[in-house]
Amino acid sequence: MDTSLLLFLPRLHAELFPHDTNGLTLWPGLPDRPPHAWEPAMPWPAPMAAACLADYERACRDGASGSPVLAMGAEAAPADLSPAERRALREMAGLPVEQEVAPLRHTAQQVLLLLWLLEKQALDMAALEQKISTSRQALAGLISGRAKDSVPPVLPSEKDLPDWRKALFAALAFVEDMPASTAVAVTSAAMADALAGTGEPLPHGDSGKKAVRMEVSALAELCGRDACSLLKRGLEEKHWNRTLTFFLPETHR
Repeated sequence: MDTSLLLFLPRLHAELFPHDTNGLTLWPGLPDRPPHAWEPAMPWPAPMAAACLADYERACRDGASGSPVLAMGAEAAPADLSPAERRALREMAGLPVEQEVAPLRHTAQQVLLLLWLLEKQALDMAALEQKISTSRQALAGLISGRAKDSVPPVLPSEKDLPDWRKALFAALAFVEDMPASTAVAVTSAAMADALAGTGEPLPHGDSGKKAVRMEVSALAELCGRDACSLLKRGLEEKHWNRTLTFFLPETHR
């Protein structure tokens, strides 16, 4: 299938699928967008997005140190977070959220920034684990006198990465910006399972990959009740009824 945009979802970091190079990741509006990323019309300029990300990083550090952080289930968030930022933190944490006060795109960008941060933290942790494994192997080689094979690259497992429904919600908020011939390459086994069980199967194309087609309205339902409600209120009817094509991973052939 000829597509003018092949978008990877739900993962936002290309490092998480190093062997797939034909698509673009969804960029959350930060400075220095890489060439392999697609950025829709974000409500915040890059400097503001970077400042928001810095707030979230600080909030995560406060949570790790035992300070009261809303995203970790405490009663109050850091005092200098805006209501919209607090709402995004609550949503990512799976906590009840107040009535929506920010436009759909603002909420979606905040969710993307949080997802980007959580993925980065998972990648950093995997890199640290690999460094430790490499050091242990080197030490074992010195003790035994035999050289050890190099440790293969370590990537975070799916359970260590954010819920795919959050990224799908955020992407659907920008469906208006997607070209008519957009398709999505699914990079999560859990997301692929959900789509394979509900989407309309399509004939295998030249790539041999299994593909399904779903309307935005049906995709929104997969994101959860609150997210579906936000999308339904925020999208025009023509975008709400639009159909998207999803290519599933090799395991779903």
